[in-house]
Amino acid sequence: MKRLIKSEVHAIGTVALGLDPSTVDLSSIECIAASLRRAASFLCPCSSRTLIDVVYQSLVDIQESSADLRGIIDDTLVAMIAYGDLIECSERLGGSAQNRTLLYASPPTFVFRQDGTAFLIGLTPDQTALLPQSLSQGIEYSKHVRRLRAPGNQDIRFLLKDYPLFELTPDQWLKVPGSSKPEIYLSQFDEALSDAGRAGEITDLWILDPTKPVRYYRGRWTQPGSRTGRYLGRRRRQYGADLWCYLELDEGTPTKLIDLPLRETPWRACDEAWRLQSAIDSLNHSAQQYRVRTGSSKGTKILDLFSPIPRWVQRRLDYVGEPVLGLGCLFSYAIREAEIGEELTMLKEKLWMQEVRNSG
Repeated sequence: MKRLIKSEVHAIGTVALGLDPSTVDLSSIECIAASLRRAASFLCPCSSRTLIDVVYQSLVDIQESSADLRGIIDDTLVAMIAYGDLIECSERLGGSAQNRTLLYASPPTFVFRQDGTAFLIGLTPDQTALLPQSLSQGIEYSKHVRRLRAPGNQDIRFLLKDYPLFELTPDQWLKVPGSSKPEIYLSQFDEALSDAGRAGEITDLWILDPTKPVRYYRGRWTQPGSRTGRYLGRRRRQYGADLWCYLELDEGTPTKLIDLPLRETPWRACDEAWRLQSAIDSLNHSAQQYRVRTGSSKGTKILDLFSPIPRWVQRRLDYVGEPVLGLGCLFSYAIREAEIGEELTMLKEKLWMQEVRNSG
């Protein structure tokens, strides 16, 4: 028996996850994402809380600072769901009117890029090896994203055809919705809310206060208090994910409520909710913001975002850029200068965001 120091535990654990201990350790987002993938390959279908708890318990005792570890794991899991590694499905509990949300592992899939690389998406049961060592050693890990680069100048699509992976085209994976003016987008929710019946009793309700700064997303969530008006809301449950809704308050009492998503779409409730709030903020003359700064690599820019974004936006940014360490923001992407203009246009036209130029 040998007593190991923390650095040795980190190195052994990182190798077990298939990553390079000379570049990352168990506290990195790359290792947290790999830990979530491993746990999901054994436990799915399961709740997001189950995955978070399992990974938290495996890491908490070896972290230098575990104060926000659960939040980091939660944020990483959200990013992986948006990326496509896991799929959220709502199921009705037997003999009950309540639903629960479970996570299922996506089947192994790849999306080919014109630069010759491929995104790897999905999981194999019980963490079984999908690719041989000659190919798996070419996987590049960047936060929650996995890119595969073929050895030499070989055709990655030709190499992958011998393995059980589905191929998605970029259009199938990205699925970006059409543009709309914020007042038009908001009007469909206002009309549905006006037609809704009276809300029943709601416990543990939180609303997003549009008067609070858009640069601090978590700080915008508060309890209703004595507020009157229409708000984006979340109803917390003892089991399962929070329920997203759009509701009307009269001195803090819910009078009307509609659950999200409003319509059947390929997007999650939170995707619809975040776009709805972006429309509300734009119409309140406090549009959500992004920042562009010079990247460390020549010919790149860093895009900083301060609020959560729908899955279709994240996938676009995963496709054209690379997630990097944020600076006073929620998350950041490094994007080639030649490509960033199109992404900024998307943020302005589909989420009605504005650029902020100060660094504060």
